Amino acid sequence: MGPAQALWIDGRDSGCRVGLANRWRSRAIGLLATRQLDRLDGLWLSPCAAVHMVGMAYALDIVFLDRSGGVLRVVPGLRPWAAAVCRGAHQTLELRAGLAVDLAIRSGSRLALSAPPPAPSAAPPVPAPAR
Repeated sequence: MGPAQALWIDGRDSGCRVGLANRWRSRAIGLLATRQLDRLDGLWLSPCAAVHMVGMAYALDIVFLDRSGGVLRVVPGLRPWAAAVCRGAHQTLELRAGLAVDLAIRSGSRLALSAPPPAPSAAPPVPAPAR
């Protein structure tokens, strides 16, 4: 899983940080190794059109997205040992249960990720001497 990224909803920073699983291994493991979401608010899986909760210890909100980040379907509170699928989805966002409602994510919303900006260097750049 890559470093945490900012979750943008309809062009605004939601304040949530999610991990990105865009390789086979990170998608296969997903959140299975966690007992709860501590450091992150969720996980963005790409490509992904179906999820299962086999072996999960807690419920999640599932948000299915098209290729451009448009929300196709929201499944609130998917419980352990259940599954969900969405025809036409290309990406899936797994969030802490209840967070999709809190963030007002619904069909038609537009979601995106962005990496945090680089940390500023310790010393400011030195201007070139004038000639």
